[in-house]
Amino acid sequence: MPPALPEPGHQTPPQVGAVTADDIRQFAEAIGDDNLIFHDEAAARAAGFSAIPAQPTFITRFHVEFADAGLDTLHSQVLHGEQEYTYQRPIVAGDRLTVRYVATSVRQTRRADGMAILTLEQQCDASDGQRLATGKAIIVVRDMSADSGGEAAPGRQLPDAEGQRIPDLVKRVTQEQINAYADVSGDHNPIHLDPAVARSVGLEGTIAHGMLSMAFLGQTLTDWLASQPDRAGWVRRLRVRFQAMVRPGDTLTCSGAMGAGASDGQRVELWINNQRGERVVTGDADVAFSHQDA
Repeated sequence: MPPALPEPGHQTPPQVGAVTADDIRQFAEAIGDDNLIFHDEAAARAAGFSAIPAQPTFITRFHVEFADAGLDTLHSQVLHGEQEYTYQRPIVAGDRLTVRYVATSVRQTRRADGMAILTLEQQCDASDGQRLATGKAIIVVRDMSADSGGEAAPGRQLPDAEGQRIPDLVKRVTQEQINAYADVSGDHNPIHLDPAVARSVGLEGTIAHGMLSMAFLGQTLTDWLASQPDRAGWVRRLRVRFQAMVRPGDTLTCSGAMGAGASDGQRVELWINNQRGERVVTGDADVAFSHQDA
């Protein structure tokens, strides 16, 4: 039976909120990011920002439950397959955002499990109506059935991207960090927090949010940009594909390699491997080396 899906054009009620320096610092603490630009206004201004900047995935704090987006989570399995954020300029402390989610496309497949692909767009507008950021999530939805659960296959071992490497970032994931990320992101799905609930749906235990891994790749980029001599920069676009689960106790190596330059900056290929060498996230980003709009 096909899962219940929202109609294209379905919108969530707008969320309106200010971006504060305290919120940005809390997000940094939750993901373990001690880059001074996210903690100290003087450091942020020295790096070319008008105020403390938000991290590349900060706007996930404007969280929406899948049920509010029109999905029947009681009778459907929902998998976050891909996520992308694109920015017109850096979001900084003091910005006031209006955020809504729009189901921009729904594609029903012919698979026996009724699988469908939903594209959910996150629209983030400034108080003057300017579109500051756009998020795009690719959501895989399947009918809930007795044989559709169970532990996902491990990630594959894949070759690294070619190009000049940027410094790796190594993270050891703990349940405490997962809990902290749930608090700053607003995503308290119990499969991330409660081992009993996770096991009841066929998992071995809790799993980390995919968006936590994406935040680590954002940190990989901002750490690299902060190390560039005489060339401040910011993340204009970040995209990832979630390929395997991350669990408490995993050690993640977040890596990147500079590819062909994008039209407005530098293209960086990104990936995360766990301690077994399995690829858990693949992505890419565009960075800009100008603060004319910051």
